Amino acid sequence: MTSLLPDGIGIRMMKSSDMPQVHALHTKLLPVAYPTAFFVQLLIQPQRMCLIATYDGKIIAFASATMETRHSTPGPLGSSGDQTGGGALRVTLLTLGVSPEFRRQGIARRLVHEIVQRLRSSCGAPCHESPPAPSFSESDSTDAVIISAEVARNNSSGQSFYSHLGMQRQLEVDKQSGFGSKAHTCMVLGVMRTVPVS
Repeated sequence: MTSLLPDGIGIRMMKSSDMPQVHALHTKLLPVAYPTAFFVQLLIQPQRMCLIATYDGKIIAFASATMETRHSTPGPLGSSGDQTGGGALRVTLLTLGVSPEFRRQGIARRLVHEIVQRLRSSCGAPCHESPPAPSFSESDSTDAVIISAEVARNNSSGQSFYSHLGMQRQLEVDKQSGFGSKAHTCMVLGVMRTVPVS
């Protein structure tokens, strides 16, 4: 079930005219300096998407993601060796942020649901949130979306948010995120199950 938004807040796809505001909000909220090419790719690559939340004509939040379909590859959930996830759609959240004055109002949760829903709809059936800490082995790979995100290890509020979405923190990987960031990250993974299209 999708969370309701506060009055006056809308969600829509990012347009090219939104890029300067979206770029500025990324710079304000995230520790990673994303180049202009990142935002252009969100607009022109069909497997990528950026949704924005607006209030009174101002962009207050964003979520960007990319999708890919996994085909029968053996190994851990979502890896290139996933035995249970053959054919499952995988959505990777690239960025997510909400202006501080609009946090804790369900906007981030709604953005995640909307972006997964829209990417999944381009492949078939709509999604709904799975119970906390889902197990992919209990799912049919044709009606599930594997969702993943990288989160800074020192971002406890981000990790808590993803945990409330039913995503689980994976084994520590000592890596640095892209675009030259020095923030060490960990991966969180979860599953959203789809419902039949009527």
